[in-house]
Amino acid sequence: IGEPIEMLLTVDDNPTDRGTWQQASAKLNWYRTSADSTWRRADRRVLLATDPATQLSAGERIAIVGRVRPLADSTNSYVRLMQARGYVGRTSIYASTPLVRVGDAGSITRLSRRLQGWAVERLRASRLSDDELALCTAIATGKRTAMSAQLRECYTLSGSAHLLAVSGLHVAIVLVVANILLRWLTLFRRGNQLLNVAVVMVVWGYAAMTGLAISAVRAALMFSALQFAMASGSSYRSANILATVAMAMLAVRPSLIVDVSFQLSVVAVAAIIYWAVPLCASLRTRNPILNLLTSTVVIGVVCTLATAPLVAHWFGRVTVVGVVLNPLVVVLGYLLVTLSVATIFVPSSWGWVARVAGWVAEAENRSVAVAAQLDWAHFTLSLDWWVVVIIYAIAIAITELVRRNPRK
Repeated sequence: IGEPIEMLLTVDDNPTDRGTWQQASAKLNWYRTSADSTWRRADRRVLLATDPATQLSAGERIAIVGRVRPLADSTNSYVRLMQARGYVGRTSIYASTPLVRVGDAGSITRLSRRLQGWAVERLRASRLSDDELALCTAIATGKRTAMSAQLRECYTLSGSAHLLAVSGLHVAIVLVVANILLRWLTLFRRGNQLLNVAVVMVVWGYAAMTGLAISAVRAALMFSALQFAMASGSSYRSANILATVAMAMLAVRPSLIVDVSFQLSVVAVAAIIYWAVPLCASLRTRNPILNLLTSTVVIGVVCTLATAPLVAHWFGRVTVVGVVLNPLVVVLGYLLVTLSVATIFVPSSWGWVARVAGWVAEAENRSVAVAAQLDWAHFTLSLDWWVVVIIYAIAIAITELVRRNPRK
């Protein structure tokens, strides 16, 4: 940090215009110092600042000579979040910076970035307003660069920021819709096998359209395993599927263990399996619509409470209004994901799909804006990691003690 080094970088996304300069995220793969010619593996990320004349694109690999500057004071919540995501600092590319274009990243990454860019352009052509377009783009493709700072802050303060990151909620909706739309495949010979393979391909196609984000890959792996488990007709345990997927991802990339997005997604899904599913089963009635509404409320409340200790640890804040708002946000999220993805793939003449998506997006944005302005919406609370561990241990211990009580 701070020393002149030679770096091999992979650009994560297309640079965002910041006025007189541009900013992008890049993965620092390899580096070497002037004193030691040995290349060393880094597996870290940097924020890349460039002048507008330097044209970079997502998936491009470059070699530069420069310095990596520290982000800032590590007590800042934003800096702590960036460090948890693997960022070690910032580096700049000036007109005088030695730069060699090595080529593109792997074909899968390149194809994923192109697919994501195509989806973003399709949504831009739908003529939505700025905030509506920003939300639809974020929720369907995982691209959040179009969101204004004010809109992001509203989602953060209202406890609804999870909706902006493509994760299990989004992939689950795609899985359900794909199973419904492709049900006709069962009319053919070996139709069930065709259906399962086609659904898994759709799920991974959607994950690719989001740029293969970590949360989307984790959800795609888990729901692929779930699809084949249901197809086999055998009994399965969701906790085993989650544990296997998490273990496989950590085996490939161990640094994910300190990634806040990975932690939040795994804890949220684990909470659904451990707490929400039994609660939904105990509250089940003969009315399917009532069961759907009850499940939505229970899952929203459980996820908000289960991730609150981690949110307090990383962001120094606990959102109270999220417990009340999450059911509404999730219900609108169901509609918005479906409509936004449909807007990408339907013909341009079906303009009514984009208009309905815009109405839902506007309702979502207004809801979180009103919730974020409430005085009691959130409060400041910072927890050490050992306090977070104790909270989860106590919650699990109480749950196990309650479950030991035999039912007549």
